[in-house]
Amino acid sequence: MAFPARPSPRINRGFLDFIETAQYNPPSGSHPTGSSSQAGLPRSWRQYQHPIGDIYFHNQSLHLTTAENVRHPDTLRYILDARDDHIQCVAGDPHRNRLPPDIELVISDVSDAAAVVRMYSRMAATVYHYSEDTGLRVGSKEEFWSHIAEFPSHHRDLPPNAESNFAQSLRNAKLAVGEGALFCFSEGQIDKIIARYQELVGLRTQGRNVTSSLSWLIGVVMPLEPIGREVGGHNIDHILNSAYR
Repeated sequence: MAFPARPSPRINRGFLDFIETAQYNPPSGSHPTGSSSQAGLPRSWRQYQHPIGDIYFHNQSLHLTTAENVRHPDTLRYILDARDDHIQCVAGDPHRNRLPPDIELVISDVSDAAAVVRMYSRMAATVYHYSEDTGLRVGSKEEFWSHIAEFPSHHRDLPPNAESNFAQSLRNAKLAVGEGALFCFSEGQIDKIIARYQELVGLRTQGRNVTSSLSWLIGVVMPLEPIGREVGGHNIDHILNSAYR
C-alpha cells in the first residue's frame, strides 16, 4: 500500500482535533517571534517555534533544550547549574559509557532548588533516566516520541529511520484495523493521519520545509501499535506477514 503525495498550496496550521498537544510556552511579549526572535538571547542560544506556536530554546554546543525563558539571567543560571549537576552525577554511573554520543538534555520545571532533567538520543531513538536510587535506566518508546513531538523544530532532519518506520506503521495499522485490530486511534482517525502525512509529503516535494510539522506528526502518533496481539484468534503479526507476501 503506497501513500502518493497530494500537493497542497499551503501548510495547514490546524491540527488533528483528536490529538491533544500540550502547550508549554505560548508566544508573548517576553518571547518575541519573527526577525527579532534572537534578540537579547544569551550567547549560543537560539529560539525556536513549535508548529502550534509555542516557543522554546536550544543551545547546540551544550546539546541542551528548554522551554524555560533563558533571557532571564536567574533562570539561565538555574538551568546551567542543573545541567552541570546532572552531568556530574551521570559521570559516576558504571553504565555511563553505554550512552550514545548524541545525548541531548531537556531541562524543565526549573527553580533555585530543583529541576527536571531528561536525556534523549535520536540515534538510538531512546530516552534515558538517571536517579541516585536507580542509576541510569532506559525509558519507554512513548517517552521518546513524546519528546520528538514536544521539541520538533531545532533539527534540520528527522531522527534516523523515523519517517520510514512511521509510514510502515501507518500501512500496518490500516491493514490490521480492517481485520478488527484495535489501536488507540480509530480507522477514521488513522485515515486523517494518513491524509495529513500525504499533505506534508506533497508540500515537501514543492520545496517547502516541513520537518518540524512532520516531526510533530510522527511524534504524536508513534509508536502506532495494536492493543493486544490477537485478532479473531490469529496473531496480528501473522496477518501482517501474510498480507505482504
